[in-house]
Amino acid sequence: MTCPIGTILRCPTADERRIEYYHSLGMTAMQIAGVMENWLAPTDEAIARSEAIMAMLRERGISTPTMFLSFPNQDWAHPIEGVGLSPLKTRAERMILACRQMNWGLKYGVRYVTCHVGYFPEESSDEYKSLINDLKLLVRFAKANGQDFLFETGMENVPTLKRIFNDIGEDNLGLNFDPANLLIYGSDEPSHVLEEMGDLVKVIHCKDARHAADGETRGKETPLGKGDTDFANLLKSLLARGFAGPLIIERELPLGPEQEKDVAEAVIFIQNIIKGA
Repeated sequence: MTCPIGTILRCPTADERRIEYYHSLGMTAMQIAGVMENWLAPTDEAIARSEAIMAMLRERGISTPTMFLSFPNQDWAHPIEGVGLSPLKTRAERMILACRQMNWGLKYGVRYVTCHVGYFPEESSDEYKSLINDLKLLVRFAKANGQDFLFETGMENVPTLKRIFNDIGEDNLGLNFDPANLLIYGSDEPSHVLEEMGDLVKVIHCKDARHAADGETRGKETPLGKGDTDFANLLKSLLARGFAGPLIIERELPLGPEQEKDVAEAVIFIQNIIKGA
């Protein structure tokens, strides 16, 4: 089975020109993101807006097997206090929004739900226990929908991820493997994550990065194949394990000619890896 290649399609930027461009590159799957009130509201306008995007995708034979949960007002400059589901002040609101997004995705064939969960407190703390209990509820909600709940790799190393997965204890947990994030945050080596948890990878973010340079706290993203992740060998390793899930290209540049060029080159890079595997 050939892995479908695609990219992240954020609903606010989805239009026919963009979708046709992705189709022209040979993409057959999208990771939907940015599903906010304009698409979730139980109104005729919101339903029509959602159906219009999905019709454009269906006409081109593009599926939507995966979704990235999106939350408003995330503070990426202060990820501990402002990102994902871990901040207590926004958790209830974001959990409700996550459930609504999962139900929306269920209508359109979304099987894999990915989330930047956020920072995890110390294991022995009440805050950690509270977060685990809340995540159990969310993961069980996904399970009732027939969906897998995937952690986006990034801030956590392998021992931490294993402990979290064990503490949540649900069999529909998995990984959205983003090797670049592991280098950007300096949390673990991508090859180590695959050695220890490769069987849990359901979706791959095809993204590259370099380790943090001397004096820097974070690594930097690069075009695919030009960083330190050794992406080609990572993908070959997963293919050898039988991985056949979505390969989602992520290039965190403003939309425009440079970003589209890097995405187009990434498609060819991935196709060549698959052919040689």
